[in-house]
Amino acid sequence: MKTIAELSGVDFLRRCNQIRHKAEEVLKNTNVLEIRKRKPIIKGTEKPEEIEALYDEQAKKNINDMLDLMLEEKPEETIKLFEMLVDVDKDEEKPSGMDLVLVGMSVLSDKRVLDFLASLMRLGQTSMGA
Repeated sequence: MKTIAELSGVDFLRRCNQIRHKAEEVLKNTNVLEIRKRKPIIKGTEKPEEIEALYDEQAKKNINDMLDLMLEEKPEETIKLFEMLVDVDKDEEKPSGMDLVLVGMSVLSDKRVLDFLASLMRLGQTSMGA
């Protein structure tokens, strides 16, 4: 088993494009991006630092809610993305859930891979009118 970070240039690009399409499908099926749009309730009497604190608190809540959605409510959708981060030979056993999570963490902590995937997502969101 190897990760997408270990694929050759052409195979890496093709896999990233497949991930981009799958991620678009997952985002649509889960509505996870709607959570990030949630804003705090501002009464209009708050000081600027209080407003900043409210936004920070809301951002943390939004991230928590997105993780709950992707890991608890829609894990089938999430695992589809994790499975795309590995390349398994036909004679190899499919990686376990823990292996997939570890690979996901490893791949997504590779700044080069993360930057590239993020740029593909930005392009995809632009084309989706987001």
